[in-house]
Amino acid sequence: MTQELLTLFAVASGLILTALSILDQLLKFHDRLREAKQDSKPKAGSKERVAPRERQDEAPARSIRKPGLSLVLWLKPPLSYLLFREVLIIAAAGILLNYLGLVLSLQFESILYLDMTGTALAALLLGPWWGAIVALLSSCGVNWLLYPGEQADIIIFPWALVNMTGGLLWGFMARREQFRKYLQSAHKASASHAWFLTTFGVLGAWIVAIPGTILQAVFNQPSTLVLNSTVVETVARLTNGWALLLQDQLGMLGLDGSGAVSSGLLTWVQNSLRYMPDKTVSVAIALVILKYGFPLFERELILGGPSRTPPQDSRLSPLVLGLLYAPAFGHFLVSDAYRASEFWPFWAAPWIIVVGGYVMLGRKGPEDDEVREACLDRADRYALAFRPIRRDPAYVFCRRLTFATLIASTGFVLALPLLMSEFYAAALHFLCVVYGFLIAMHLVHVAIAQNVSVVHAEE
Repeated sequence: MTQELLTLFAVASGLILTALSILDQLLKFHDRLREAKQDSKPKAGSKERVAPRERQDEAPARSIRKPGLSLVLWLKPPLSYLLFREVLIIAAAGILLNYLGLVLSLQFESILYLDMTGTALAALLLGPWWGAIVALLSSCGVNWLLYPGEQADIIIFPWALVNMTGGLLWGFMARREQFRKYLQSAHKASASHAWFLTTFGVLGAWIVAIPGTILQAVFNQPSTLVLNSTVVETVARLTNGWALLLQDQLGMLGLDGSGAVSSGLLTWVQNSLRYMPDKTVSVAIALVILKYGFPLFERELILGGPSRTPPQDSRLSPLVLGLLYAPAFGHFLVSDAYRASEFWPFWAAPWIIVVGGYVMLGRKGPEDDEVREACLDRADRYALAFRPIRRDPAYVFCRRLTFATLIASTGFVLALPLLMSEFYAAALHFLCVVYGFLIAMHLVHVAIAQNVSVVHAEE
């Protein structure tokens, strides 16, 4: 898959998304007209009159029976999360944060990359599989396609495996009971915050550094640690001592460790030290965004809502990850730059996790009916929480402005072939800018709406 082909696919997807968005707005407008007509009909008597509370309870039932949501819920196996109310919102926020982190790191040339902040946010809210999916879409899609420099195939594309490792690790750690207890109290001691930063940041850096070290071996990239010479020499002496011990153990087993053990261990330690500030700050920013921006998602997806039972992944989640990784895996195998003849086990390693997760969730995962019922219950609660906000005049104004912007943008994109020779690149950049701002504004609206709904619920 080349960047030109990906550009063509992205433009086609953008146009389809625009058409679907316009169609969705038209369907919503039709539903509102129908509801207005039903509410305006005179009631024959007091017995037939519908109380305001009953009418409010009926609203979620109408909203969750939309064809798109019903189709997703009745897949076999079903999706564990609501596609429109949860997955698309969180995935969009994660991809935007990852791309923003990449742009900032390129602009300021800092030791902080922050291109995994969105991966951390998605992993904390949606679990390991969707954290890895957001990482894959960011590195192999948006970041690779929009990378401003050359050699994106080396600098951006293969590092998806590092990003995916972080998503899987943080997602599994966020499913632990200790993390939920850490979030439940607003008055946590410093030791609790130190535990979070140490386990999610420092430990995460040491584990994420493993695929990073292998990638440096694939591309013969030396590890550069920005420290003074004394610290570098000390680290080198320690790792050389550890490497000698490891080589002795390999020799007792009849294996030849050679010099690769020493160089690989040194590179891993240097990468771990280099990753620690980045991963620690990334998970801290992700958690702050989660607490401030998406308290309703925190309550429903992490703390489990009224039942205190968080959503459980179905076997569809690793299946989606495998389907998305398949094109990237094919690219890794056919391109000479990735040295697939020597490092094919590394490129194939995600399949072990995907297949293992699919089998494990097939045996121990939740029943399909339980997943559907949990999704419908959350859809009811979302509809009740957001209904007062969606009647606000500012929301109606912005919704209509967004609809008009989508129609105008479609006209501009269709007119670009008459104005520019490089149509696909210009159309892609145009759609990215327009949809980037619209998605950002929508995420801000969702964040404000969630905070307002949580305050109303507490009152």
